[in-house]
Amino acid sequence: MLIDFHNHHQFSAPDTLSIRSFHQKEQALFAEWKAPCSVGLHPCFVSAVEGIRDEQLNWLSRVAQDEKVLFIGECGLDKLQGPDLINQTFVFEYCMQLAETLRKPLVIHCVRAYAELLSIIKKLQPSIPLVIHGFARKPSVLEPLIKQGFFISFGAAILAPNSGAAQSLAQTPLDQLFLETDDKVLPIADLYTRAAQIKGLTFAALEAAIQSNWEQLGAIKK
Repeated sequence: MLIDFHNHHQFSAPDTLSIRSFHQKEQALFAEWKAPCSVGLHPCFVSAVEGIRDEQLNWLSRVAQDEKVLFIGECGLDKLQGPDLINQTFVFEYCMQLAETLRKPLVIHCVRAYAELLSIIKKLQPSIPLVIHGFARKPSVLEPLIKQGFFISFGAAILAPNSGAAQSLAQTPLDQLFLETDDKVLPIADLYTRAAQIKGLTFAALEAAIQSNWEQLGAIKK
């Protein structure tokens, strides 16, 4: 079975475990969703108005306990969009502590804020699995994340020859790897095919490795 670790689609391909991600602007859609999913407070949509921000936090605290919610996120830091980093950091740390309390892995959105992310990890020292979604940076950015033990999920950026994402995928250990379509409409099998080529593996070997990683996420102690 193929695993599409993170996406924003309303459909799922046959023989694929597809994890739909919901954020604070999709509360109605989340309420109607029945399949396994993740839910978080996307940093680009965090409100700088304290009252609205508190409503977002309260919503997440309530719905994150739903059995269909496998992961908390995406949440994180974004220097290109959203409110100032003070607001984003407050919300991100809240999400991380909630994920720790619920013993659910955390899916992280990070744009040009990896130093700040690693600083928060050092401060809070979470014990739950941490997954960077949609990673597309060069190996120099990847290296400290791998050392910290993050899982790394790659998307369509690996399809571009010699891209930073493809170079980083080549250096990502198999036991820290996931693949995702995110907001792109393409078969997850295309990413498996490309990733297998980059890693010098058969399609089946890559599929088995990612399945094993998936099982590791589900093995955290409740």
